[in-house]
Amino acid sequence: MDNRPARRLRIFLRDFRMLEATVGLAEGQALASYFANRKSYVSLRAAHWTGTGDDVKHAVLKVEQVLWAASLDRDIPLTNASAAGAGRAVEMQLDGGLLLRGTLMIGDQQRLSDYLEIASPFVPVMDAQLLRSGRPPKKVNVELGGVVLNQEAIQAVWEIDSQHAAAHDTEH
Repeated sequence: MDNRPARRLRIFLRDFRMLEATVGLAEGQALASYFANRKSYVSLRAAHWTGTGDDVKHAVLKVEQVLWAASLDRDIPLTNASAAGAGRAVEMQLDGGLLLRGTLMIGDQQRLSDYLEIASPFVPVMDAQLLRSGRPPKKVNVELGGVVLNQEAIQAVWEIDSQHAAAHDTEH
């Protein structure tokens, strides 16, 4: 029997399916380190696939299939690292034509490429928004909030300034 506190997650998979499930995290464990420390699989309880309505008491999910994950109750920190600054606004091109905007906690003098090279396999992204997707094309923004993003699914990342982001939002 697992005695770790049960936490509810929303997990978006790389094939565009989504599920909600409960996982056992150590007290104070951050979401980024939880996924980074799983070798191949994550154990899920009370898993519910939102598209099909399928419910499973216990399942194991291959970690590499996770695109991003978020705490449903917002009770899990994304990272244990302290935020040194306001972070930097970025847009990220992901597998499947997805475009994600959010904030990465990068130091003022740190290069984006250096940050990503040393970051966890699951990168914490604050205030994440899904801008559009390719199946079918949409320009609707979906507010995701804080997520951990699987670096394996990132194709490209670029910094944006807040003015650009605000102008982009009013166009769509």
